Amino acid sequence: MLGPHVDAPSAQLLLPQAKQIPPAAWQVIRNVLDQNPQARDDVSCLTKLLAGEGQATNGINTDGLDANTAAEPSDFSLKPAERLPLTDQCHHYTGKHEVPWDIQKYFSQRYSIFSYYDDGVHMTDDAWFGVTPEPVANQIAYELSEDHYDPKKTILIDAFSGAGGNTIAFALSERWSRIIAIECDPATLACAQHNAELYGVNPSAVTWILGDSFEYLDQLVNNPEKLHPDLKVDIQSTMVFASPPWGGPGYRTDEIFDLSTMQPYSLSQLHEAYKKMDHLLFLPRTSDIRQIAKLAPKGEKLEVIQYCIEGASKAMGAYIPAEKSPASNE
Repeated sequence: MLGPHVDAPSAQLLLPQAKQIPPAAWQVIRNVLDQNPQARDDVSCLTKLLAGEGQATNGINTDGLDANTAAEPSDFSLKPAERLPLTDQCHHYTGKHEVPWDIQKYFSQRYSIFSYYDDGVHMTDDAWFGVTPEPVANQIAYELSEDHYDPKKTILIDAFSGAGGNTIAFALSERWSRIIAIECDPATLACAQHNAELYGVNPSAVTWILGDSFEYLDQLVNNPEKLHPDLKVDIQSTMVFASPPWGGPGYRTDEIFDLSTMQPYSLSQLHEAYKKMDHLLFLPRTSDIRQIAKLAPKGEKLEVIQYCIEGASKAMGAYIPAEKSPASNE
């Protein structure tokens, strides 16, 4: 009755009680595990959710289930995310009257953000602030498919996938043999997976990670043995695309935006995390070019692109090649 969750660490703790738990209670457990990914690994979360089900969980003894008796954690620090269900934080607004005041401006632009919006695109409220408009996402995907970007780079890491705008464009370009899309918020990741499915993205084209992209990249470079096998890639064949948070709409007030103060991640933090791989940074349109230029390899120039919609710049893209090893003669 547990289906795919029979091997979940928290479910394993219930198996010794299997004969004492009635079928109806097993169905409740299955529903909880279906709807709450955290409950599959976190026994305290499972216990709390089951307690909230009241009479429906008669026959389940949760007294001995606590964090100290949990099953051994996975040997992997990160693993691919399962398909997450949409939650009450995932919205498909149909009219302005439903939309919180601070995102009504973005809602009015919904068809330039997702042309399939009316087909059921979902986003969390926070995701509206960071999603890349579809024409820009498509242009970036097109440019990365051009020959002047190294064709030997066949794997793309989307470090901040958000609601999926860039990930979808990258997947539909069919340029990449693998795309790894990372999002730290479960509800936002659920939206991204749903939206990718809505756009007809082949499920095998994208490997989703629920977690911190900096942790993943650090493990990939320094401790790949800690990663799930499906997340191990050759960094020599990999490129990073990063559309990080910019610290909210306040960046628009600066004539020249200081990337050293960008929140929550500064330009130097981003570059330090990605420097072993070619990376494209998606930044505010008024970003300080001088700060970006300092990241250029000695004697080289960087490619910086302004992305515009209807003649107005929306953002800046900075393409930064991987750091060369001291022994490199290239």
